[in-house]
Amino acid sequence: MSTQILNIPDLGEAEDVEVIEICVKPGDIVSEEDPIIVLESDKAAMEIPTSLGGKVLEIKVSIGDKVSAGSPFLEIEGDADEPSIDTQKPAIDSVMTPEIPQTFKKLEEAIEQPITAAPAQDSSNRGSFYAGPAVRKLAREFGIQLSLVAPSGPKNRIQKEDLHAFVKARLSDANNNTFTFTQPTIDYSKWGSVKEQPLSKFQKSSLTNLHTSWINIPHVTQHDECDLSELLSLRYQLNTKHELKISPLAFISKVTAEVLTEFPMLNSSLDQGLEKIVIKNYVNMGIAVDTPEGLIVPNIKNVQEKSILSIAEEIAMLASAAKTRKLKIQDLKGASFTISSLGVVGGKFFTPIINPPEVGILGLSKTFAKVVAKNDGFESREFLPLSLSYDHRVINGVYAAQFVTQLGAALGDTSLMEKNFK
Repeated sequence: MSTQILNIPDLGEAEDVEVIEICVKPGDIVSEEDPIIVLESDKAAMEIPTSLGGKVLEIKVSIGDKVSAGSPFLEIEGDADEPSIDTQKPAIDSVMTPEIPQTFKKLEEAIEQPITAAPAQDSSNRGSFYAGPAVRKLAREFGIQLSLVAPSGPKNRIQKEDLHAFVKARLSDANNNTFTFTQPTIDYSKWGSVKEQPLSKFQKSSLTNLHTSWINIPHVTQHDECDLSELLSLRYQLNTKHELKISPLAFISKVTAEVLTEFPMLNSSLDQGLEKIVIKNYVNMGIAVDTPEGLIVPNIKNVQEKSILSIAEEIAMLASAAKTRKLKIQDLKGASFTISSLGVVGGKFFTPIINPPEVGILGLSKTFAKVVAKNDGFESREFLPLSLSYDHRVINGVYAAQFVTQLGAALGDTSLMEKNFK
Protein backbone atom coordinates (compact mmCIF):
# COMPACT_ATOMS: atom_id res chain seq x y z
CA MET A 1 0.00 0.00 0.00
CA SER A 2 1.15 3.53 -0.72
CA THR A 3 -0.14 7.09 -0.58
CA GLN A 4 -0.86 8.88 -3.82
CA ILE A 5 -2.08 12.34 -4.82
CA LEU A 6 -4.63 12.24 -7.67
CA ASN A 7 -5.08 15.21 -9.98
CA ILE A 8 -7.96 16.61 -12.02
CA PRO A 9 -7.81 15.09 -15.54
CA ASP A 10 -7.93 16.93 -18.86
CA LEU A 11 -11.17 18.93 -19.06
CA GLY A 12 -10.90 19.86 -22.71
CA GLU A 13 -11.21 23.63 -23.18
CA ALA A 14 -12.77 24.23 -19.76
CA GLU A 15 -10.75 25.99 -17.05
CA ASP A 16 -11.57 27.15 -13.51
CA VAL A 17 -14.46 24.70 -13.19
CA GLU A 18 -16.43 24.91 -9.93
CA VAL A 19 -16.63 22.08 -7.40
CA ILE A 20 -20.34 21.67 -6.61
CA GLU A 21 -20.32 18.47 -4.57
CA ILE A 22 -17.98 16.24 -2.61
CA CYS A 23 -19.18 12.64 -2.57
CA VAL A 24 -16.87 11.13 0.07
CA LYS A 25 -15.13 12.08 3.31
CA PRO A 26 -11.74 11.21 4.87
CA GLY A 27 -11.73 7.64 6.14
CA ASP A 28 -14.12 6.31 3.50
CA ILE A 29 -13.08 3.19 1.59
CA VAL A 30 -13.64 3.66 -2.13
CA SER A 31 -13.39 1.36 -5.12
CA GLU A 32 -11.87 2.10 -8.48
CA GLU A 33 -14.06 4.48 -10.51
CA ASP A 34 -16.13 5.61 -7.52
CA PRO A 35 -17.05 9.33 -7.92
CA ILE A 36 -15.14 11.63 -5.58
CA ILE A 37 -16.24 15.15 -6.59
CA VAL A 38 -18.68 16.74 -9.04
CA LEU A 39 -17.64 19.69 -11.21
CA GLU A 40 -19.85 22.18 -13.04
CA SER A 41 -18.89 24.46 -15.91
CA ASP A 42 -21.24 26.97 -17.54
CA LYS A 43 -22.28 24.22 -19.92
CA ALA A 44 -22.32 20.88 -18.09
CA ALA A 45 -21.69 18.86 -14.94
CA MET A 46 -19.45 15.82 -14.57
CA GLU A 47 -18.27 13.45 -11.89
CA ILE A 48 -14.55 12.98 -11.26
CA PRO A 49 -13.85 9.41 -10.10
CA THR A 50 -10.83 7.75 -8.60
CA SER A 51 -8.90 5.21 -10.65
CA LEU A 52 -7.37 3.86 -7.47
CA GLY A 53 -9.26 1.91 -4.84
CA GLY A 54 -8.33 2.40 -1.21
CA LYS A 55 -8.81 4.62 1.83
CA VAL A 56 -9.51 8.34 1.44
CA LEU A 57 -6.94 10.31 3.45
CA GLU A 58 -7.73 13.88 2.43
CA ILE A 59 -10.02 15.79 0.08
CA LYS A 60 -7.89 18.65 -1.22
CA VAL A 61 -10.76 20.79 -2.56
CA SER A 62 -13.88 22.33 -1.05
CA ILE A 63 -17.34 23.09 -2.44
CA GLY A 64 -17.11 26.33 -4.40
CA ASP A 65 -13.43 25.97 -5.28
CA LYS A 66 -12.39 26.53 -8.90
CA VAL A 67 -10.12 23.82 -10.37
CA SER A 68 -8.44 23.07 -13.68
CA ALA A 69 -6.66 20.11 -15.26
CA GLY A 70 -3.71 19.04 -13.11
CA SER A 71 -5.08 20.42 -9.83
CA PRO A 72 -4.69 17.92 -6.94
CA PHE A 73 -8.05 16.85 -5.52
CA LEU A 74 -7.54 13.62 -3.57
CA GLU A 75 -4.97 11.94 -1.33
CA ILE A 76 -5.59 8.20 -1.14
CA GLU A 77 -3.90 5.17 0.34
CA GLY A 78 -4.09 2.35 -2.19
CA ASP A 79 -2.26 -0.09 -4.41
CA ALA A 80 0.95 1.50 -5.70
CA ASP A 81 0.66 -0.39 -8.97
CA GLU A 82 -2.52 1.43 -9.94
CA PRO A 83 -1.98 4.38 -12.33
CA SER A 84 -2.89 7.88 -11.19
CA ILE A 85 -6.16 9.24 -12.52
CA ASP A 86 -4.50 12.17 -14.26
CA THR A 87 -2.96 9.75 -16.74
CA GLN A 88 -6.20 7.80 -17.24
CA LYS A 89 -8.74 10.09 -18.86
CA PRO A 90 -11.05 7.18 -19.82
CA ALA A 91 -11.90 6.81 -16.12
CA ILE A 92 -14.00 9.96 -16.46
CA ASP A 93 -15.89 8.53 -19.37
CA SER A 94 -16.75 5.36 -17.51
CA VAL A 95 -18.93 7.10 -14.94
CA MET A 96 -20.79 9.50 -17.19
CA THR A 97 -24.46 8.60 -17.44
CA PRO A 98 -25.90 7.45 -20.78
CA GLU A 99 -27.92 10.65 -21.09
CA ILE A 100 -24.79 12.78 -21.68
CA PRO A 101 -21.77 12.44 -24.00
CA GLN A 102 -19.00 10.05 -22.98
CA THR A 103 -16.22 12.62 -22.60
CA PHE A 104 -16.19 16.20 -21.44
CA LYS A 105 -14.86 17.32 -24.80
CA LYS A 106 -17.76 15.67 -26.62
CA LEU A 107 -20.11 17.27 -24.14
CA GLU A 108 -18.70 20.71 -25.01
CA GLU A 109 -19.33 19.95 -28.67
CA ALA A 110 -22.93 18.94 -27.88
CA ILE A 111 -23.79 22.30 -26.36
CA GLU A 112 -27.22 22.25 -28.02
CA GLN A 113 -28.33 19.81 -25.33
CA PRO A 114 -26.30 20.63 -22.20
CA ILE A 115 -26.95 18.95 -18.88
CA THR A 116 -27.10 21.32 -15.94
CA ALA A 117 -26.33 20.33 -12.39
CA ALA A 118 -28.74 20.81 -9.51
CA PRO A 119 -27.84 23.50 -6.95
CA ALA A 120 -24.80 22.65 -4.88
CA GLN A 121 -25.60 20.99 -1.57
CA ASP A 122 -23.44 20.79 1.53
CA SER A 123 -22.32 17.18 1.73
CA SER A 124 -21.31 17.36 5.39
CA ASN A 125 -24.77 16.37 6.66
CA ARG A 126 -26.15 14.37 3.75
CA GLY A 127 -24.66 10.97 4.38
CA SER A 128 -22.62 9.14 1.75
CA PHE A 129 -24.85 9.09 -1.33
CA TYR A 130 -24.40 10.57 -4.74
CA ALA A 131 -26.26 11.18 -8.01
CA GLY A 132 -25.25 11.49 -11.63
CA PRO A 133 -25.55 14.73 -13.61
CA ALA A 134 -28.71 13.59 -15.39
CA VAL A 135 -30.42 12.92 -12.05
CA ARG A 136 -29.24 16.31 -10.77
CA LYS A 137 -30.78 18.00 -13.80
CA LEU A 138 -34.11 16.29 -13.12
CA ALA A 139 -33.92 17.26 -9.44
CA ARG A 140 -33.42 20.89 -10.40
CA GLU A 141 -36.43 20.79 -12.74
CA PHE A 142 -38.57 19.30 -9.95
CA GLY A 143 -37.18 21.73 -7.35
CA ILE A 144 -36.06 18.82 -5.15
CA GLN A 145 -33.27 18.92 -2.57
CA LEU A 146 -31.31 15.72 -3.12
CA SER A 147 -30.54 15.51 0.59
CA LEU A 148 -34.26 14.72 1.18
CA VAL A 149 -34.39 11.81 -1.28
CA ALA A 150 -33.90 8.19 -0.19
CA PRO A 151 -31.40 6.55 -2.60
CA SER A 152 -32.07 3.06 -3.90
CA GLY A 153 -29.14 2.57 -6.26
CA PRO A 154 -25.86 0.75 -5.57
CA LYS A 155 -23.56 2.54 -3.10
CA ASN A 156 -26.35 4.96 -2.15
CA ARG A 157 -26.73 6.35 -5.65
CA ILE A 158 -29.90 8.39 -6.22
CA GLN A 159 -31.69 7.28 -9.37
CA LYS A 160 -34.44 8.90 -11.44
CA GLU A 161 -36.95 6.45 -10.00
CA ASP A 162 -36.12 7.79 -6.52
CA LEU A 163 -37.03 11.32 -7.63
CA HIS A 164 -40.32 10.08 -9.09
CA ALA A 165 -41.15 8.29 -5.84
CA PHE A 166 -40.27 11.40 -3.82
CA VAL A 167 -42.57 13.65 -5.86
CA LYS A 168 -45.41 11.10 -5.77
CA ALA A 169 -45.13 10.81 -1.99
CA ARG A 170 -45.21 14.58 -1.51
CA LEU A 171 -48.21 15.05 -3.77
CA SER A 172 -50.17 12.31 -2.02
CA ASP A 173 -49.45 13.68 1.46
CA ALA A 174 -52.63 15.50 2.50
CA ASN A 175 -50.72 17.38 5.18
CA ASN A 176 -48.15 18.76 2.77
CA ASN A 177 -50.03 20.26 -0.16
CA THR A 178 -47.62 23.12 -0.83
CA PHE A 179 -44.01 23.32 -1.91
CA THR A 180 -41.37 24.88 0.32
CA PHE A 181 -40.60 28.53 -0.35
CA THR A 182 -36.93 29.49 -0.05
CA GLN A 183 -34.88 32.64 -0.44
CA PRO A 184 -31.11 32.75 -1.08
CA THR A 185 -28.89 33.86 1.79
CA ILE A 186 -27.27 37.11 0.65
CA ASP A 187 -25.40 39.77 2.60
CA TYR A 188 -26.88 42.86 0.94
CA SER A 189 -24.78 45.17 3.14
CA LYS A 190 -21.76 44.33 0.98
CA TRP A 191 -23.05 46.82 -1.60
CA GLY A 192 -24.19 49.62 0.70
CA SER A 193 -26.24 50.61 3.71
CA VAL A 194 -29.37 48.57 4.44
CA LYS A 195 -32.18 48.55 7.00
CA GLU A 196 -34.06 45.43 8.12
CA GLN A 197 -37.78 45.59 8.84
CA PRO A 198 -39.42 42.49 10.33
CA LEU A 199 -42.58 41.21 8.66
CA SER A 200 -45.72 41.61 10.72
CA LYS A 201 -47.83 38.58 11.60
CA PHE A 202 -50.36 39.74 9.00
CA GLN A 203 -47.67 40.07 6.32
CA LYS A 204 -46.30 36.60 7.09
CA SER A 205 -49.77 35.12 6.74
CA SER A 206 -50.34 37.00 3.48
CA LEU A 207 -46.97 35.85 2.12
CA THR A 208 -47.87 32.22 2.79
CA ASN A 209 -51.37 32.50 1.30
CA LEU A 210 -50.21 34.27 -1.86
CA HIS A 211 -47.37 31.83 -2.41
CA THR A 212 -49.67 28.86 -1.87
CA SER A 213 -52.13 30.26 -4.39
CA TRP A 214 -49.50 30.98 -7.02
CA ILE A 215 -47.79 27.58 -6.94
CA ASN A 216 -50.97 25.49 -6.67
CA ILE A 217 -53.26 27.28 -9.13
CA PRO A 218 -52.43 27.63 -12.85
CA HIS A 219 -53.34 31.29 -13.28
CA VAL A 220 -54.50 32.72 -16.61
CA THR A 221 -55.62 36.36 -16.93
CA GLN A 222 -58.14 37.62 -19.49
CA HIS A 223 -57.91 41.38 -20.17
CA ASP A 224 -60.58 43.56 -21.72
CA GLU A 225 -62.06 47.05 -21.43
CA CYS A 226 -65.66 48.17 -21.36
CA ASP A 227 -67.46 51.46 -21.93
CA LEU A 228 -68.47 52.68 -18.46
CA SER A 229 -69.80 56.07 -19.55
CA GLU A 230 -73.51 55.23 -19.08
CA LEU A 231 -72.92 53.70 -15.63
CA LEU A 232 -70.95 56.72 -14.43
CA SER A 233 -73.64 59.05 -15.74
CA LEU A 234 -76.41 57.07 -14.00
CA ARG A 235 -74.38 56.97 -10.79
CA TYR A 236 -74.08 60.75 -10.83
CA GLN A 237 -77.82 61.15 -11.38
CA LEU A 238 -78.76 58.71 -8.60
CA ASN A 239 -76.27 60.16 -6.14
CA THR A 240 -77.58 63.65 -6.84
CA LYS A 241 -81.24 62.64 -6.62
CA HIS A 242 -80.86 60.74 -3.34
CA GLU A 243 -78.10 62.95 -1.91
CA LEU A 244 -75.75 59.98 -1.63
CA LYS A 245 -72.16 59.22 -2.54
CA ILE A 246 -72.05 55.65 -3.81
CA SER A 247 -68.83 54.44 -5.44
CA PRO A 248 -68.82 52.68 -8.84
CA LEU A 249 -67.63 49.53 -7.02
CA ALA A 250 -71.10 48.94 -5.56
CA PHE A 251 -72.67 49.09 -9.03
CA ILE A 252 -70.00 46.84 -10.51
CA SER A 253 -70.32 44.30 -7.67
CA LYS A 254 -74.07 43.97 -8.26
CA VAL A 255 -73.70 43.59 -12.01
CA THR A 256 -70.87 41.06 -11.57
CA ALA A 257 -73.05 38.97 -9.25
CA GLU A 258 -75.85 38.98 -11.85
CA VAL A 259 -73.50 37.81 -14.60
CA LEU A 260 -71.98 35.13 -12.33
CA THR A 261 -75.38 33.48 -12.09
CA GLU A 262 -75.10 32.89 -15.84
CA PHE A 263 -71.48 31.69 -15.55
CA PRO A 264 -71.68 29.45 -12.44
CA MET A 265 -68.31 27.75 -13.02
CA LEU A 266 -66.57 31.01 -12.07
CA ASN A 267 -68.51 30.89 -8.78
CA SER A 268 -67.29 27.40 -7.86
CA SER A 269 -64.48 25.57 -6.05
CA LEU A 270 -62.61 22.31 -6.51
CA ASP A 271 -63.07 19.79 -3.73
CA GLN A 272 -60.07 18.72 -1.64
CA GLY A 273 -59.54 15.52 -3.60
CA LEU A 274 -59.58 17.38 -6.94
CA GLU A 275 -62.35 15.06 -8.12
CA LYS A 276 -65.44 17.32 -8.00
CA ILE A 277 -66.43 20.91 -8.69
CA VAL A 278 -68.64 22.53 -6.04
CA ILE A 279 -70.93 25.09 -7.73
CA LYS A 280 -72.45 27.63 -5.32
CA ASN A 281 -75.98 28.95 -5.62
CA TYR A 282 -75.02 32.12 -3.79
CA VAL A 283 -72.58 34.92 -4.59
CA ASN A 284 -70.53 35.99 -1.59
CA MET A 285 -68.46 38.80 -3.06
CA GLY A 286 -64.97 39.30 -1.65
CA ILE A 287 -63.83 42.94 -1.73
CA ALA A 288 -60.07 43.54 -1.44
CA VAL A 289 -59.42 46.39 1.01
CA ASP A 290 -56.10 48.22 1.33
CA THR A 291 -55.14 48.67 5.00
CA PRO A 292 -51.96 49.87 6.76
CA GLU A 293 -51.15 46.20 7.37
CA GLY A 294 -51.70 45.20 3.73
CA LEU A 295 -54.57 43.84 1.64
CA ILE A 296 -57.39 42.05 3.43
CA VAL A 297 -60.48 40.53 1.78
CA PRO A 298 -63.77 40.55 3.69
CA ASN A 299 -66.87 39.50 1.78
CA ILE A 300 -70.50 40.54 1.38
CA LYS A 301 -72.89 37.61 1.70
CA ASN A 302 -75.60 36.93 -0.92
CA VAL A 303 -74.87 39.90 -3.15
CA GLN A 304 -77.28 38.52 -5.74
CA GLU A 305 -80.19 39.27 -3.37
CA LYS A 306 -79.15 42.79 -2.29
CA SER A 307 -79.70 46.24 -3.72
CA ILE A 308 -76.87 48.47 -4.90
CA LEU A 309 -77.55 50.80 -1.99
CA SER A 310 -77.28 47.94 0.50
CA ILE A 311 -74.07 46.69 -1.13
CA ALA A 312 -72.56 50.18 -0.93
CA GLU A 313 -73.34 50.39 2.79
CA GLU A 314 -71.74 47.01 3.45
CA ILE A 315 -68.63 47.88 1.42
CA ALA A 316 -68.17 51.04 3.50
CA MET A 317 -68.75 49.17 6.76
CA LEU A 318 -66.35 46.34 5.92
CA ALA A 319 -63.66 48.73 4.65
CA SER A 320 -63.86 50.73 7.88
CA ALA A 321 -63.74 47.58 10.02
CA ALA A 322 -60.78 46.26 8.04
CA LYS A 323 -58.76 49.44 8.49
CA THR A 324 -59.48 49.56 12.24
CA ARG A 325 -58.91 45.79 12.63
CA LYS A 326 -62.45 45.15 13.81
CA LEU A 327 -63.54 42.59 11.24
CA LYS A 328 -65.33 39.49 12.50
CA ILE A 329 -64.33 35.96 11.55
CA GLN A 330 -67.52 35.49 9.51
CA ASP A 331 -66.63 38.58 7.47
CA LEU A 332 -63.52 36.79 6.18
CA LYS A 333 -64.95 33.34 5.47
CA GLY A 334 -67.23 32.03 2.75
CA ALA A 335 -66.33 34.19 -0.26
CA SER A 336 -67.15 32.65 -3.64
CA PHE A 337 -65.65 35.31 -5.96
CA THR A 338 -63.47 38.38 -5.38
CA ILE A 339 -63.11 41.86 -6.86
CA SER A 340 -59.82 43.74 -6.47
CA SER A 341 -60.05 47.40 -7.46
CA LEU A 342 -57.17 49.77 -8.18
CA GLY A 343 -59.52 52.38 -9.57
CA VAL A 344 -58.51 55.11 -7.13
CA VAL A 345 -54.79 54.38 -7.58
CA GLY A 346 -54.14 54.17 -11.30
CA GLY A 347 -52.57 51.80 -13.75
CA LYS A 348 -54.10 49.92 -16.62
CA PHE A 349 -54.54 46.12 -16.38
CA PHE A 350 -52.82 43.77 -13.93
CA THR A 351 -52.84 40.12 -12.88
CA PRO A 352 -54.77 39.66 -9.62
CA ILE A 353 -53.89 36.50 -7.67
CA ILE A 354 -56.77 34.11 -6.99
CA ASN A 355 -57.93 33.76 -3.39
CA PRO A 356 -58.24 29.96 -2.78
CA PRO A 357 -60.51 28.03 -2.80
CA GLU A 358 -62.13 30.41 -5.29
CA VAL A 359 -61.43 29.93 -8.99
CA GLY A 360 -61.74 33.51 -10.19
CA ILE A 361 -60.95 37.11 -9.28
CA LEU A 362 -61.81 40.29 -11.16
CA GLY A 363 -59.32 43.15 -11.24
CA LEU A 364 -60.51 46.71 -11.91
CA SER A 365 -58.14 49.50 -12.94
CA LYS A 366 -58.63 53.25 -13.23
CA THR A 367 -61.07 54.42 -15.90
CA PHE A 368 -59.59 56.33 -18.81
CA ALA A 369 -60.95 58.53 -21.59
CA LYS A 370 -60.86 57.25 -25.15
CA VAL A 371 -62.18 58.80 -28.34
CA VAL A 372 -64.41 56.39 -30.27
CA ALA A 373 -66.53 56.57 -33.41
CA LYS A 374 -70.21 57.10 -32.53
CA ASN A 375 -73.28 58.31 -34.46
CA ASP A 376 -71.31 59.15 -37.61
CA GLY A 377 -68.87 61.17 -35.55
CA PHE A 378 -66.41 60.90 -32.71
CA GLU A 379 -66.99 61.03 -28.97
CA SER A 380 -64.88 60.82 -25.84
CA ARG A 381 -66.01 57.93 -23.63
CA GLU A 382 -64.88 56.56 -20.25
CA PHE A 383 -63.52 53.01 -20.40
CA LEU A 384 -62.86 50.59 -17.53
CA PRO A 385 -59.94 48.10 -17.80
CA LEU A 386 -60.99 44.61 -16.68
CA SER A 387 -58.58 41.82 -15.68
CA LEU A 388 -60.08 38.40 -14.90
CA SER A 389 -57.68 35.83 -13.42
CA TYR A 390 -59.05 32.30 -13.40
CA ASP A 391 -58.04 28.78 -12.38
CA HIS A 392 -57.30 27.03 -15.65
CA ARG A 393 -58.01 23.64 -14.08
CA VAL A 394 -61.68 24.61 -13.90
CA ILE A 395 -62.17 27.45 -16.40
CA ASN A 396 -61.14 27.38 -20.05
CA GLY A 397 -60.21 30.45 -22.06
CA VAL A 398 -63.41 30.62 -24.12
CA TYR A 399 -65.60 30.54 -20.99
CA ALA A 400 -63.54 33.30 -19.37
CA ALA A 401 -63.61 35.47 -22.49
CA GLN A 402 -67.39 35.03 -22.79
CA PHE A 403 -67.83 36.07 -19.14
CA VAL A 404 -65.72 39.21 -19.55
CA THR A 405 -67.53 40.15 -22.77
CA GLN A 406 -70.96 39.71 -21.19
CA LEU A 407 -69.89 41.58 -18.06
CA GLY A 408 -68.77 44.51 -20.20
CA ALA A 409 -72.13 44.57 -21.96
CA ALA A 410 -74.03 44.34 -18.66
CA LEU A 411 -72.08 47.25 -17.20
CA GLY A 412 -73.51 49.37 -19.99
CA ASP A 413 -77.12 48.32 -19.27
CA THR A 414 -78.48 51.15 -17.09
CA SER A 415 -81.92 49.53 -16.78
CA LEU A 416 -80.42 46.69 -14.76
CA MET A 417 -78.80 49.13 -12.34
CA GLU A 418 -81.86 51.39 -11.98
CA LYS A 419 -84.00 48.36 -11.17
CA ASN A 420 -81.56 47.15 -8.49
CA PHE A 421 -80.60 50.48 -6.92
CA LYS A 422 -82.96 50.21 -3.92
